[in-house]
Order: sequence, then C-alpha cells, then structure tokens
Amino acid sequence: MEYLFNDFGNLKFYLIGSYPDEPLSGFSLNIILAIISVTIGFAFGVIFGLGRISKRWYVRWPCIVYIDTLRSTPLIMLLFWFYFWLPAMGFSPSLFGSAAVTLSVYASAYLAEITRAGVLSISSGQMEAALSSGMSRFQAQLNVVLPHAFIKMLPTYVSFFNHLFKSTCLVFTIGIVELVHTGVIRSQIDFDKLYSSYLIVAIGFWIICYALSYGSQKLERKVSIHDYEQYKPEITKEDLSSVPLPMAVKKLFVTHR
Repeated sequence: MEYLFNDFGNLKFYLIGSYPDEPLSGFSLNIILAIISVTIGFAFGVIFGLGRISKRWYVRWPCIVYIDTLRSTPLIMLLFWFYFWLPAMGFSPSLFGSAAVTLSVYASAYLAEITRAGVLSISSGQMEAALSSGMSRFQAQLNVVLPHAFIKMLPTYVSFFNHLFKSTCLVFTIGIVELVHTGVIRSQIDFDKLYSSYLIVAIGFWIICYALSYGSQKLERKVSIHDYEQYKPEITKEDLSSVPLPMAVKKLFVTHR
C-alpha cells in the first residue's frame, strides 16, 4: 500500500507548484479561478436574471438567448471558443485570463437562471405592498424583493459554486497547470507515483467540495427552505390565557404542542 502515499511529501508542489521561482500553479489556481469567476458571474447573473423576467421584450429576449445558449453549450467548448476567438478578435489574454473569462461567462448564465427562479418564488404581495407604499418598481425590486430572494437563493448559490469549483479542472485542456494537470505531470515524471498523485488530486477536490456541500445543507436548514418545523412558534398557557376558549380546549392545544 506504500505506492498510494509515496508522493504525499510533495504536497506543496500540488498546492502552488514551483512558485515563486515559476508562475503560480496547482490547487491554488483552481481556488482562485473559482472565486474570480463566481464573483464576476454573480454580478452579471443578477443583471441577466432580472432582464429575463423584464416586461420589455427588447430586454427580455436578448437575455433569454444569452442564458439558453450558454447553458446549452458544454463548458469545454466554451473554453476552446474563448481561447481561440479572443486572439482572433484582437485580444491577447493570458491562459489564466482566457480561463477566467470563460468560467465567468459560464457562471453568469447559470446564476442568472438561479436569480430568476428566486425572484419569481417571492410572493407578488410583497411587490404590491412596496408599490402601495410609494416605491417605484425599481426601488421595490431592489429594497424588498431581491433581499428576500437572495436569502432563499443562498444555498443554491453555494451548490453552484461547488459545481463550478469542480469544473475548474477542465482548464487544463488549454494548458493551465492546475491540480489535475499537476497530478498528470507528477505521474508522467515518475510512473511509480501514478496512484499517489491521483489520490492527492481526488482528496484535494473532495475536501473543498464536501465542505461546500455541507455548508449548503446547513444554509438550507438555516433559511428554512425545506424545514419549516423548526420555526414553529411555541404557544404556552400564558399566551392562551387571553383567548376566549373553553379550558378543556386550551389544555388539549398546549398538550399537543
């Protein structure tokens, strides 16, 4: 079983590569790419998500085409498109820049759909109440609907970040030396470390993805999306003392609570 652990002494190489003597690589690139892309994607996702439910057709239809096109295209194809098309259009991004743009665009489409579903899940009564208080539709959307929607969408955002983080391993197809590519390099340099290198890759992704999955489940319970029982108010005899009910009914109600 030693062949499974004979490369664990080189964990630093898997984390940051040969940095600072060489450009940063390894697992740290997966983390950085995921954070950058989900941050940029969130900003554009909210814009396109709200645009998709706009009542103005000239706003709604371009957003629908953008979202559906990107969600219907495999991420690896988007990576190739941006990698070859950006230089053809006169831009000269680095490998990291090309990957970050691709993942951000990919994330924006999925986060837009999450935003759309979250906003539509909010009762129309909240918008009507905000409008009746004198707010404009934009103010009501920004100050009333979106804050409530974001709370409900938070677990789904975390779940998507989990998916996006796992998807960062595909950037090795355009030459970026992230964690998977690092494992390939180590296994090719020394074939005896093949099993150990891929075990390290698997453990690295498992740690982050399990933490995100666990956090998503905790958030889901916290915002009570599927568990309303924990927010059931407690009713005591004192609360019922002022209610005009027969004493037998009050005792029965408190007992069943």
